[in-house]
Amino acid sequence: MSSPAAEQSKPSPWRDRRFRIFAAGNVVNNIGEAVYTVGLPLFVYARTGSLTVMSLLAVLTPATLLLAPVLGAIVDRHGARVLVVPGLLVQAAAAIALNLTGLAAHAPVWPLFVFGALVQIGGAAYRMGWMTGVAHMFPDNPVRSRASLGSLYTVTNVVGPLLVSAALLWVGYAGLLWFNVVTFFAPIVVWLMGVHPPRQQPADRAGGMVRGLADGLRVMRATPVLLHAVLVFVPMLLVGTTGTMTLSLFRLQHDWDLSPRTVGLVLVAVRIAGVLGTVLVSERKTFPFRAIVLVGTLGMGGALLLMASRSEPVFVTAMVVMFGFQAALGVASDLMVFTFVPADALGRVGGIVDLVLGLPVLAGPLAVPALADTLGAPATFLAFGGLQLAGLLWLWRTWRQWAPSAPHISSREEAVPA
Repeated sequence: MSSPAAEQSKPSPWRDRRFRIFAAGNVVNNIGEAVYTVGLPLFVYARTGSLTVMSLLAVLTPATLLLAPVLGAIVDRHGARVLVVPGLLVQAAAAIALNLTGLAAHAPVWPLFVFGALVQIGGAAYRMGWMTGVAHMFPDNPVRSRASLGSLYTVTNVVGPLLVSAALLWVGYAGLLWFNVVTFFAPIVVWLMGVHPPRQQPADRAGGMVRGLADGLRVMRATPVLLHAVLVFVPMLLVGTTGTMTLSLFRLQHDWDLSPRTVGLVLVAVRIAGVLGTVLVSERKTFPFRAIVLVGTLGMGGALLLMASRSEPVFVTAMVVMFGFQAALGVASDLMVFTFVPADALGRVGGIVDLVLGLPVLAGPLAVPALADTLGAPATFLAFGGLQLAGLLWLWRTWRQWAPSAPHISSREEAVPA
């Protein structure tokens, strides 16, 4: 694994033809995922009129983060190849079953949950395999390669809702969900073109998965910057969840009575800010992790405080800025594992980090409505701003340990005790 300092001399991964092919497959698959993420909840709401059912379906995606440590241990033990194509095939089969059993006029709701959960489980396996495989497919430039894929993912999250809006009148929800099925095969085509993780011998680790996860924790303890970053990112993920977005939309309509069209324009601005925040981090030649976390935490915390304002222009501006900084910090949280962890421990460590950081993502949508009911929306944003800025205290206390030269384990022999 190259160090952050060494990667500053690496050329852009976009110069590599293999990376461009790999990225193209990811773009197609990500667009399908974005269409599915938007289209299925809208279909369910149109079918049932139940916000509860709609919300429960939305929870399936972050809930798969609970599987991340197990999937990460599998990747490190058997290689990324064991999860990629099987994960995609599970997704495709489950999506086909969902469409055949759940889209009919009088179909029950249960197939949407059963097969929707299988779609997400297959997706979690596929993503773990692909993303950890990046370090092995592009070993000379892993951090910038992962960063560029992260920026593409953010862009496709903008394209997905636009496609839903443009195509819904012509193809309906069924057409959109069948389009999603087709996109699962794009990464398989890329695989057949020869762009995939290399074959590797299964790691000989006594003790099985539990021992492997224990070794992952040992790698984390030997990488102080990773532990410090997790403590700073947990508040960011708690205050920047879908619950915060929902509360923001509530204020726009409840406090200022903005029309749906105007709210849509605000969301376009938010998504553009998210893309800019992502690209400003992901397409850098260097990765000054400490500075990015400092600026992002300050910017996001300050914007949250301003979102307590009773002025509509101030609130809208702060909302756009806040989600822009959140996108930048989100990319930084993805890249920190690639930057400070050896390639042969990416699965285990990444899985543990995903689990820890996934818990506030699950808790946020549940906590926001309760806080807003108790404190009111403006006070909730003040509390969130204070919580976000509290991360600066830990950043200040551990500032020297965030330096790029901070020690980290660099080989499997060091990571796994004899």
